[in-house]
Amino acid sequence: MTRWTHGLIRRLVIICDLAMIAMASAIAYAGWQLGPLSRHIVFAVIGALVFVQVLRVGSAYRVEHYTRLLRQMSHIVIGLVPAMVVVVAVDVAVGGSLNRTWRDLLAWAIITFIALMAGRLFLVRPGMAIVSRKALLRRRIALIGERERARAFIARCRADEGSDLVEFIGIFEASSQAPRPDAAPPDADDPPLRGGVADLLALAKSEPVDLVAIVEPWDDARRISALADQMYRIAADVVVDLEPEGFMLHSARLVEIGGQETLQVQQRPLKGSLGLLKTVEDYVVAVIGIILTAPILLAAAIAIALDSPGPVLFRQPRVGLNNKIFNCYKLRTMRTDPQDDGSAGTVKTDPRITRVGAILRRLSIDELPQLWNVLRGEMSIVGPRPHVPNMRVASNVRYEAVDRYVERYRVKPGITGWAQINGMRGGIHTVEKAEQGVELDLYYIENWSIWFDIRIMLLTITRGLAGPSVF
Repeated sequence: MTRWTHGLIRRLVIICDLAMIAMASAIAYAGWQLGPLSRHIVFAVIGALVFVQVLRVGSAYRVEHYTRLLRQMSHIVIGLVPAMVVVVAVDVAVGGSLNRTWRDLLAWAIITFIALMAGRLFLVRPGMAIVSRKALLRRRIALIGERERARAFIARCRADEGSDLVEFIGIFEASSQAPRPDAAPPDADDPPLRGGVADLLALAKSEPVDLVAIVEPWDDARRISALADQMYRIAADVVVDLEPEGFMLHSARLVEIGGQETLQVQQRPLKGSLGLLKTVEDYVVAVIGIILTAPILLAAAIAIALDSPGPVLFRQPRVGLNNKIFNCYKLRTMRTDPQDDGSAGTVKTDPRITRVGAILRRLSIDELPQLWNVLRGEMSIVGPRPHVPNMRVASNVRYEAVDRYVERYRVKPGITGWAQINGMRGGIHTVEKAEQGVELDLYYIENWSIWFDIRIMLLTITRGLAGPSVF
């Protein structure tokens, strides 16, 4: 039987979503007479295209998500919100009424949400249950290489949330004189050692082998090439492990440059459509944020002026994208000191903090002027927090004390971030805590999605603005 692919499942779910949107649009028009038919069709088409594209870009069509109901609900909401914004913008641009458009579109969105959830509940979930029961998506993987290296590769695979979609059928050593197979694996979950390459070729005649992973060290390219050549005898995908002996290759893939095939070992984060989506998110949230917080900023400015002498706004050099220095804006919360460059950080009982400043810092109101930095293109709403140049930790410059620290600057810094909502606020005065913060920042960079940003923004409101580490 032909084995199903993840791509086919994704396409079927997209078709299901489009069908549900079409059905919901027809119900909305028939039941509520939402304007002229031609206008309603344009609404539905634009909304459907934006919805699907947002979910595609945000990796929401990965098959691992289809069995998680709450995650599917959040993905549908995340897709519908930008779809509504785009439809409203298009309708107003061609002369439509903003009030009428929002009313009609809200009715359409509610019905569409119900239809999409019904499709996921009564079509996608039962379908995925059948696929899972019959193991139609599971890939049978054979590994070629030393058993310890192979088992390390398996451990990395099992750490991923999609690990239930793979099945390791055995380890085959690459030596010319293959060892005797294991009587039993050392761990009940580990595949056994089943011989050498010849045994794998023989196995492929009687059992399906979907993929062969070569996990040999890179010090002998000819050996790896020879092993790959032998795999031409069977109908299986062949891959080479890119992380032998701790040599990490993030986002490695083949790219063509000047007609030459090269291995790209690092990819610029948030490039192309992802970067555009992130930029749109930043500008939309920043504009809305400035409008909503204007009264708070005005009240805070008056309180600062009455509390202590000095300017209301505080500008401080911070390190941004590609290590470029920019002026970061904050409400002043400390007494003015021209000699203070900020490299020493702040402590909870810092005597420089004013009475009003303590309240503003506790509620994170002092960070609101950074919405202007976002509009200037210097910061994002979500990202690693910007540090002052030569920020110190445990008497050492931070980039010298913490491995991979400089990788934080491959994206724009943010007003809030994954590290901040996980307790990395306030003073960070030990190398261990600084390392934890960098790990969280890099996790965010490597796993970015619109859903991740929205999750961080929501958690910032509920957890990060006034947590125990904020001062």
